[in-house]
Amino acid sequence: MFSVRQPFPLLVAARRHFSDVDFESLLRACVMISFRYNVIGNQPTSEQERTYNAVAEKVSKDKCTAAQAIKALSVIYPPDPIFKAAFVEKVVKTTQSRNRRVVRYILCALEKTLTGTDLDFDSESFNIEHVLPQSPESGWDAFTEEEIDALAYRLGNMTLLHSGVNKDLGNVDWPRKKPIYAASSFGVTKKIAEENADWNPERLAARQQWMANQAVSIWRVAQLS
Repeated sequence: MFSVRQPFPLLVAARRHFSDVDFESLLRACVMISFRYNVIGNQPTSEQERTYNAVAEKVSKDKCTAAQAIKALSVIYPPDPIFKAAFVEKVVKTTQSRNRRVVRYILCALEKTLTGTDLDFDSESFNIEHVLPQSPESGWDAFTEEEIDALAYRLGNMTLLHSGVNKDLGNVDWPRKKPIYAASSFGVTKKIAEENADWNPERLAARQQWMANQAVSIWRVAQLS
């Protein structure tokens, strides 16, 4: 899902010098950092690369434990308030295949937190559903044209639906979408129907705030938080 180019030297060193348990702990920390720093934060990679290389050198020379290596990565671990603020504003253009995988990964992680269901985010059995359609035809007067362009690809506007259902919904309006969401087997989708009498910019923003609140706990490194 995420590129290992940046932490690769560190992971190679860790594989050679740490136990399986410690290696897995460090690997998980790198994944969480990549999600916070790169995927959501869009931060420049220069500082990240310097940090990974410096820690990799210490590991290679047996100058730090796994716990110390993880602690040394704190400078590239966006703290909760910064991460949450970035998540609240995150826009992901699902017109690109890589971005679709990112959104599916996020939604599947939220579904697991909400319902305990562990989904394969690469599964062809479900698709990304845009509540406000990417190209709405009618029935979306709560959004101006400018808001449609700005909000259609906000994370708060996206959820999961089984492939056949998603295709059938097309660009229909909210009153026709809501009962379909209510009957969905996906908790993240059912939740939208249960909590929203209408769908407008304010409700979309509220959902993305909820998602950000969950994200802080999902993509978390305990040793750095």
